Formats: sequence, structure tokens, C-alpha cells
Amino acid sequence: MAASADAGECHSEAGGRVLKATVALVLAVMAVAFAHAAPASLRVVSDDNYPPYLFIGPDHQPRGYLVDEWKLWEKKTGVHVELVPTDWANAQSMLLDGQADVIEMLFQTPERAPLYDFSAPYAKVSVGIYVDTTISGIDDVDALRGFEVGVERGDACVEHLKEHGISAIKLYRGYNEMIEAVHKRDVRILCMDDYPANYYLYKNGADTEFKRVFEFYSGQFHRGVRKGDAATLALVDNGMRLITREERDELRRKWMGHPVNFTPYTQLFAYALAVAGAAGIALAIWVFTLRRAVERRTRDLGFLVYHDPLTRLPNRALLIDRIDQAIRHKEGARLALFLIGLDHFKRVNESVGHEVGDQLIKDMAERLLGIEQAHTVARLGGDTLAVALVGTLETATITAAAERMLRLVGKGFAWQGRTIFVSASIGISTWPADGDDGATLLKHADAALGLAKREGRARFRFYNTSLTSEAQGLLDLGEGLRRALQRDQFLLLYQPQVDLRTGRVVGVEALLRWRSDAYGLVSPDRFIPYAEEAGLIGAIGDWVLQEACHRGAQWVRRGWSGLHMAVNLSPRQFGSFNLFEQVSDALGSSGLPPHLLELEITEGSLLQHGPAVSSVLSRLRALGLSFAIDDFGTGYSSLAYLNRFPIQVLKIDRSFLIGLPDDARAVTLTSTIIAMARNMNMRVLAEGVETEAQWNFLRDAGCDCAQGWYIGPPMSATQFEDWISRGAPFPYSDGLYSQTSENGIR
Repeated sequence: MAASADAGECHSEAGGRVLKATVALVLAVMAVAFAHAAPASLRVVSDDNYPPYLFIGPDHQPRGYLVDEWKLWEKKTGVHVELVPTDWANAQSMLLDGQADVIEMLFQTPERAPLYDFSAPYAKVSVGIYVDTTISGIDDVDALRGFEVGVERGDACVEHLKEHGISAIKLYRGYNEMIEAVHKRDVRILCMDDYPANYYLYKNGADTEFKRVFEFYSGQFHRGVRKGDAATLALVDNGMRLITREERDELRRKWMGHPVNFTPYTQLFAYALAVAGAAGIALAIWVFTLRRAVERRTRDLGFLVYHDPLTRLPNRALLIDRIDQAIRHKEGARLALFLIGLDHFKRVNESVGHEVGDQLIKDMAERLLGIEQAHTVARLGGDTLAVALVGTLETATITAAAERMLRLVGKGFAWQGRTIFVSASIGISTWPADGDDGATLLKHADAALGLAKREGRARFRFYNTSLTSEAQGLLDLGEGLRRALQRDQFLLLYQPQVDLRTGRVVGVEALLRWRSDAYGLVSPDRFIPYAEEAGLIGAIGDWVLQEACHRGAQWVRRGWSGLHMAVNLSPRQFGSFNLFEQVSDALGSSGLPPHLLELEITEGSLLQHGPAVSSVLSRLRALGLSFAIDDFGTGYSSLAYLNRFPIQVLKIDRSFLIGLPDDARAVTLTSTIIAMARNMNMRVLAEGVETEAQWNFLRDAGCDCAQGWYIGPPMSATQFEDWISRGAPFPYSDGLYSQTSENGIR
């Protein structure tokens, strides 16, 4: 038996030596493969304030788990690693713009999926909601409505908050900046990963001011590369596999702490302490429970100082404080304060009771919390609520918001099988025109509310009477647009687009007009901004798509099979969740070949909605559609988005053509845009060509196509068909049309 056991042990030892030799051989082969296939260096970017993974130490040098891990990776692979700590939003931009190869500590989300390829997960991280200890009642994500939440710029928390309908989000460069905002009382609620939250709240002395109220979500860390960069991802993963388990355990002990390893003696000692302290535990629990009850009551009293007990919304004092902060920090170009009084609310209480009246107030408050751009929703007592909007607010935006509030209040309230209807009067004041602080704006909004009630209720009035007059004009405009949709008062004009080399008509741009009984033929720059704010743009944009596609299909059946139909998308339409369905439905119902439809979008809307709709653009491109950037050169003019999105055409804005070919600056700008587009395999179309000299210059500079009054004005379908049947004569000289705005839906 002993001999047999010895033989087994020898066999086991020999097997172990063989296994170790095999592993060593595999690692050696992998190292040789790296030496031949790997690039000379790798640039890795990540968040610079995420302890213990990566943060800046007292010596201003990067420290943390990832610093040591990538040093090991570099040693194993022989590939030089440049680790670049930066703020999180910039790290993502650097990778997507080609300034880095790998990004660390990346959560995988639906919004990021079209942009990145991800490694296997390597760590699980929880994300919490941290709240000022003076605020109580925050126990889930729905309770965040009406509050402003501080988030690190570029954090996946933004995406998760918006999924739950939380839009009042304040972005900060990093966690240190968030803690500074906490000390300044700029923000009272934070969404933070637990690792850095524990570190920075304690380090900056805010751990006693903030508490973690609930876990929002959890995610797993991945390493990310640009979409399609499989070679770099494989290089990184293979190199990480060369780091041994022992080496990783050592890194974890260094940065995550040493695991506790009780010896038998220390275990006995712990048991003894547990028995000895058993009698004191009950007393400690009782004291703790009593203390928590006192703290909870104290917090509730503190909460009621700044909040309404019925709706739990901010009260008058907190509303004024938030308005003052918004003005002090200039959070927007304009602030609008809406004071909303429910009409004849006393009758509701008298007829159905105060309990039902209270529930109705809570229901109205919940509806108002859904208003876009709402900075603060408050209750000032009784039947009065308030909404503050902050941002780039035009009069049309404020008017449309007031309309929505009147409709929301008037929808009716269900109670015991019957519906209670109430209306509202609204007074509006704006900063900076009507006051420099919250108290003054509130006083002036109250004066405007009194005016609205005296004039018959169920309406809104501005403190500034001239704005009330302007708003009435916008309301009349909105009513006219609604009638226009019902009475088929919209029409499309078509402006030809011509190949500069051959003079052949290759397409048209569909331009919207409104045949108004009151205003005559109205160009879209007068009514589209208000249609966007009033929620009418979806119906109008869908009509334009359907009409343009059906007209284009008729021309194909007539034998003009090479005509592209260019249709503008407004920013609101471009950001619509059902854009793909709208376009595919228009193509399907009309029979227009998809390759003849070209959608024009602006630079601003592309950047604003880019990550959210990139997959939609790819799906539309797969159908055969093309995309054009309208008015290129007047906005961001970023090469990054041109490379990131499926763009086929650049339209040079008409402002660049003024002075051609004599203006040297115009020549330089136009020639540069044309050369850049050609190098990126894009077609170039120049808008606003008015003279033969402009035509000749653009043709010689390599521009592909042109449109403008030198070629032909916007024409009705019948006029365009007659014009092209006559051989498309230009320069256009019939003198039948007066020059009007050529803007379509923007």
C-alpha cells in the first residue's frame, strides 16, 4: 500500500510538472505572437477620479489598480502603454475621435452599443443615489421627480435617469467638482458609483452631510474600443490573460484591501467577545432605534421647512432659493416663472370634500412634473402651483409651455365613476426682463395671474403686456396651423438641383409653404419654430414626407427616373423615436425607390441626437437612403461627426457664396469645404447660386451640384413639370416668381 501511495504521489508530481511546463509553453508562444503582431504602443484613456482604480495622487501622478495592471500588461506583451487619465466625458470623446485606442471602466449600455465593442466584464460596480441629510422621502427613483440630480458628465447614470423620466440633471466634470457643488449648496442629490462616492465624500468632509438612500443600479466594468476594432480588442484581451492569478491577487490586496484571515485563536477571542457583549447589544439596539426615530423626526421637520407636506414639492421659500441660484449661476439665457391658480377650486372642496380636493392637487402636481425643461415645480399653498423653466427660451417656447399647462390641468380628474373638470389661470414673469431675483419674479407673476383671472380665467397673461400681445399672435398662429392640417392648406414647392459638369437636373429639394387665409403664402421660418414647440411638427413633417415621396414616385412613373427628392427634417422630427417607421411607411405607401430619397439634417440636430439615433440612421441607410448635412459651415463643422455618421452629401450654405468669385476669403472657405468633402468621398451641393460667375467658379473648383435662382426658383409641381419638359432652361428668366425664403422644414 505504501509503495502504491508513493507511486501515486510521484505520478501526481510528474503530472503537475507537465501541466506547468505546458502552461509556460503556451505563455511563451503567446508572448512570441505578441512580439510579431502587436503595435509599438497603445493609448489607454479613462476617468481620472475613480479610486481605487484610477485617480490622481498627492504628487499629481496617476495611481491605482489600473496603473499597476497596465504596467504588468506592458511588461508581459512588450507593447508600450500610454495611460491617459482625463475627465470621463473627454475620455469617451478621445476614443471615438481616434485619439485613443482603448477606454477603461466602461459600462455597457444600449446607447453605447452602436459606438463601442466591449471586452468581457472584469468587475461589478454598484451605483447609488446620495442625498443631502436634510432631505427625506427619497426612497426610489420616482421620488427624484422635481429634484435636480448631479451627475458626472458622460456617466451612464444620465442614460438611466432619462429612462425613468428624470430630466432635471446637472452635469459636472468630475466627482471633485460635484463635491464642491455640494459644499456650495448648488446640488442636493448625487448619482455616483459607490467606490468614488465613499472616497470623495469622506475626503472632502461631506460624508456627514450626505447619505446613500438606495442602490440605483449596478453594472460591470468593460474595456472598450471603437466599433469594429476587433484587432485591438483581441490584443488587449490576450495580454490580460498573460497576467497570472497570483499577480492579480497581489494587485487586489494592494488597492482593495487585505482579506481578513482569522486564526483559531482569534476566532475563539471573537466568540468570547460576542458572548461577553450579548447583554450590551440589546441596549445598543434600543438606543440606536431611539436615536434613529429622533433623527427621522428631525429630518421630517427639516424637510417641511422647504417643502409642501401634501405634494412634497418645494414650497415658496425653496422655489425662490432655486430661482436665485439659477440666476446667480446663469444656468440659461432666460428664466420663465409660471404661477398657476386653479379656477374656482373652492367649489370642488365644497361639493366633494377637502380629501378629494387634496388628491386633485396632488394629481395636478404630478402632471406638471412632466413639463419639458422644468427646473422646479412647487406648491405655494392652497390652489396655487408654480413651474420655473430655465434655458434658451423664446417667446414661442414659453407660450407653448403655457398652452400645455392649461391642457394638462383641463384634462379632468376621475373620482368615483365621475370626472371633475377644472381650469387654470396662469401668470408669467421672465428673467431678466421682469426682475433680478426670485422674490421679485414671484411678485410680478402673481400680478399677471390676477390679470388673467380678471379677464375671464382659463387663460394666461405675461407681466410684460407686450409679451402677452405677442403670445396671442402665436396662439392664433397655432390655431391656424391646426386648421391647415385639417383643411389641406400646406403645399410643397420644388427647387431644382443640377449637376455642374453636365447641366443635367439630378434632383429637387422639397420646400414647405402654408397657404393661409389670414397671412397668404407663409414661408416655414415663420411657423416651424412654433409648430415645434406646440407639438405640431410631427404631423406636419409626416405630411411633407408622404407628399414628397408620392410626388417623386409619380415622376418616376412618368419616366424621370433619375430625380432625387431631398426632404428637410426638423430637429424635433429628427429626434423622434418613430423616425424609421415614418420614413419606411412613406416609401412603402408611395412606391418611391429608397435610393431616390435624400434626408437633409442640420449639424446641430445631428450632434444633439447623435448617439441616440445613430442606429436609426444606419437602418435607414441600409434601405438605400442618403443623408445630406444642410447649411454646412454655419454650425459646428466637426470632422468627427462626419466620420461617425453615414453622410453622403454636404450642402454649402448660401452665405459662403456671397462675393464669389471675387472675395478671396469666400474662395478659400468654399474651396476648402469642397476639397475636404471630396477627400471623404462625399458629394458637394452649393445652395444659393445666383450668378453665372458663381456657377463657373463652383464647377471649376470641383463642386458636384448646385441649386439657386440662377438655375430655377421654388416651383409648384405643375410649374416644375412644365419647366423640365421645356428642357429645364436656365439661367431662369421667366420672371414669373418673386424671390422668397427657400427654407424648408429646419
